[in-house]
Amino acid sequence: MANQQGESSQLANCDHIPIIDLSTLDSPHLEERQQLAQSIYDVCTQVGFFYIKSHGIPEDMIREIHDAAERFFSLPEEQKMKFYIGNSPKFRGYSPLGGEKSTGTDDDPIAAEDAVSALSEAFDIGYETAMDVQKSKDDPLPRDPYGLYGDNQWPDQDTLPGFSRTYIEYCSLMLGLCRKMMRIFALALDLPEGHFDSMVHNPGVTSRMMHYPPQPVKEEVREGLGAHTDFECFTILSQGSVPGLQVLNHSREWILAPPLPGTLVVNIADCLSIWTNKKFKSTIHRVTNLTGQERYSIPFFFGVDYDATVSVLPNHILDDRPACKEPFKAGEWVREKLSKAYVGYDG
Repeated sequence: MANQQGESSQLANCDHIPIIDLSTLDSPHLEERQQLAQSIYDVCTQVGFFYIKSHGIPEDMIREIHDAAERFFSLPEEQKMKFYIGNSPKFRGYSPLGGEKSTGTDDDPIAAEDAVSALSEAFDIGYETAMDVQKSKDDPLPRDPYGLYGDNQWPDQDTLPGFSRTYIEYCSLMLGLCRKMMRIFALALDLPEGHFDSMVHNPGVTSRMMHYPPQPVKEEVREGLGAHTDFECFTILSQGSVPGLQVLNHSREWILAPPLPGTLVVNIADCLSIWTNKKFKSTIHRVTNLTGQERYSIPFFFGVDYDATVSVLPNHILDDRPACKEPFKAGEWVREKLSKAYVGYDG
């Protein structure tokens, strides 16, 4: 089982998920950004999950990306399997029903023989320069010893017209929002606002389209995605209109995080939690679709450059709270986690 520090850092201290208004994220007044940072600090240390409103991603764009997800998953299985994730050395492409396994958490992993296949299918893409407004389309990808950048398996125009354009445009907007969020997280941690800027030139980004079909047997509860924490720094999730996301709290109760109009959901992930010596909670969560409807969601997993070193911040190390982990390369961490999660990979 997890040690006490690890355990408490993965359970939400709440009975509901709070809402944070990001309307001052771009404020020219430092004190307003600091007030926002304080609100975010409070929710990250207590809950690790929060809704964001006034986030700047147009509702039309969100509708468009969900429509693209529905179009992709409605393709015949043999067409989707042309983009099978097992064909990619970089974990990019289509993962069919049962193609992902629950791995538990870093503090409390699930043994491979005990892992249960997820009742969901997914389509994964990773960072490429086309989605980055800070780059020109001809800029090369960075050196990649961890084999995680680029090489997305895009459906062609004949199969899904406009699909790649829509997804790249969505990722471009999310990337901009995430870089701003890293600056507000820096303020929340009593660091200079630009502390992480040099580490997000080529961010470790993965985005997924997820489809959770209804439970096959009404009385039988099967997890669409098993209990886990995320690997990177944080995740921004667009969940559509069908509920299913649940967060584990200190009372060992699963709290529903229902879709709220005009909001996205943010959760802290392992790397940012480790940076803070687990002061920020990388909270255990799962998805169980009990609605009888089709659930679609689009998570955007944001991490630092894969060659960046994640190391516990000195101002979060105390005599009675030593560093929770030795420094490590972000890419090495993410590759190891992904290789355990997908059927067909052995590292």
